[in-house]
Amino acid sequence: MKLRVGVIGTGFGAEVQIPAFLAHPRVEMVAVTSGTPGRAREVAGRFEIPQAFDDYRDMVAKADLDLVSITSPPDTHHPAALAALARRRHVLCEKPMALNAAQAEEMLREADRQGVTHLIDHELRFNPNRRKIKRLIEERFIGAPRHALITVVGTGRTDATRPWTWWSDARRGGGILGAQGSHQIDLLRYFLGEVAAVSGTTETYVKERPDPAASGRRAVTSDDFTSFSLRFASGAIGTVISSAVGAHGVGPRTEIWGEEGTLILDQEERLWGARRGESLQEITEPETLAAPPGMNYTPLWGLSFIRLADHVVKAILDEAPVPPAATFADGLHAQRVMDALRTSAGRWMTLAGLDRH
Repeated sequence: MKLRVGVIGTGFGAEVQIPAFLAHPRVEMVAVTSGTPGRAREVAGRFEIPQAFDDYRDMVAKADLDLVSITSPPDTHHPAALAALARRRHVLCEKPMALNAAQAEEMLREADRQGVTHLIDHELRFNPNRRKIKRLIEERFIGAPRHALITVVGTGRTDATRPWTWWSDARRGGGILGAQGSHQIDLLRYFLGEVAAVSGTTETYVKERPDPAASGRRAVTSDDFTSFSLRFASGAIGTVISSAVGAHGVGPRTEIWGEEGTLILDQEERLWGARRGESLQEITEPETLAAPPGMNYTPLWGLSFIRLADHVVKAILDEAPVPPAATFADGLHAQRVMDALRTSAGRWMTLAGLDRH
């Protein structure tokens, strides 16, 4: 028996998910959908996928599917998930889960009502080094975690001549908080437990971009920088710095400091650890996978997705446990954190007297 899969979206879907699913011996890639006319047919032809659609509603209604994977822009996640759930399809949804917590709550309610498997593509939970960090924390290698720092600074949107796309539109769910911050929120919660309070800010440094649909420039309404802290129920505090507009890239880098030790995952994906009084030693968990044909993506994300895809197959076909995969419930938690950050972001307190001598 094979898991019949349909993918909505031909960006990350075509670069990572479709090659990973095609390489799995227990998966049958049935259909692909793209909102760009003709794009789905081109991708289907390249990967020899039987069916191609320009509308996800047609795909979930007409294709014989077990799992619908949603990789299209965030503003489509809620309606596409509800359409798939109405047909009792299992759903794997890209992050951020939705545009807001209200949409995420409805998606979770409907998935539970239909009794299907529901997951969020937080694939870093399946990265070997991050799973080792989780295990070492549980084994009290560093004692009680006190504070953590995740740094992810990219250069991809530094160039102000890069054209305006949906990523520049807050109404469509664009921005670094949803694109990267959601991953780090989920990781910190995976490592440190439930979030009790949040504080942070977002910023838009490149405020206009060339409009590809018209002459002139168009305002950017999404964030390209965010910095925030999460206070956990345990008392630990995790801080994330994420940017898409750095002059140089740094990270992903993860540092976790406990009462009895330290864990550091550097940007070369080397894991370092030590207990109090010891020097840091490399304890890297080696990567054992290779990218399948057609996958052209950063190994950290692509190879982690291969492991997640295998986990999804087993969870559905074999009724194996869904954890440690992130579910819609986990996606809702991350969405609530992001909503709180957006509500409070930018509330800077002016310190009186700073300009006095």
